[in-house]
Amino acid sequence: MKKLAIAAFAATFALAGCSTMGLDDERTMVVEGQAVNVKVVNIPSFEVEIAPRKALCERMDTSGNKIETQCLQYRQSYQKNYNTLNGNIQGFTYEPNYRYMLDVRQEAIADTKTGVVKPVWILNDVISKTAE
Repeated sequence: MKKLAIAAFAATFALAGCSTMGLDDERTMVVEGQAVNVKVVNIPSFEVEIAPRKALCERMDTSGNKIETQCLQYRQSYQKNYNTLNGNIQGFTYEPNYRYMLDVRQEAIADTKTGVVKPVWILNDVISKTAE
């Protein structure tokens, strides 16, 4: 019984070490004009407003080249200006000329190729959809 307890304890540490080994869960973001490192974490629920029009933004394609495309614009209720979302919201279908209030969650997903943890937004609920 004692050997089993020691083996379970050792396995816990070994598996915990493997789950985060080589993963980079920090990202550099611009906050109030300053570049800062932030940790990507899971957030179960938060509200965002989606603008009725998309904005031009740059994304990286699968080859690592920058391409110009259109991105969703979002802001939280206390923010004055919109930010561009470099990705999509899983489960959400955007229609132009509508302003949305969404309840979304953020999950930290590890890219298996690069080992970088990326935030992924997933739709919990459409709170409102208003024509502009």
